[in-house]
Amino acid sequence: MTLVGVGLALAFTTISGSARTEDRLAVHTAALQLARAKLDEALAQPDFQIAADPGEERYAGQEFGYRLRQTPVQLLNDAQRARLPQFQQQLEHVEIEVFWGPKDAQQSYRLSTLRAIAPPAASGGAPAPGQPSPAAAAQGVTQ
Repeated sequence: MTLVGVGLALAFTTISGSARTEDRLAVHTAALQLARAKLDEALAQPDFQIAADPGEERYAGQEFGYRLRQTPVQLLNDAQRARLPQFQQQLEHVEIEVFWGPKDAQQSYRLSTLRAIAPPAASGGAPAPGQPSPAAAAQGVTQ
């Protein structure tokens, strides 16, 4: 009878441990999905401006906080820029951190990527897509 009792105790301990692990996995999966969704939202439009304030969201039954950051990336140093003045491509590093849990045991998940920034429009250059050229605009013609 003692052996049966010990066997049941071990079985219940194993089941409860696997249930806790499954709950943690579900929260981590939800954090990943939220991070990917917010990052995709920021990348969907190249001119999307990221606010500096942190956000909060309830997702999959769990309270999450998140922070989006963007920082410029230097592709060329000053000497390279002087040799290649026509190179105007700029990138920025976009990072999201999703966090959850109590303050003393907070967990987080972080994703990051690079996105291209449209170069500044040069005066007299080619018009933006969907915009008429200056000559065509003067004649009232659209492209």
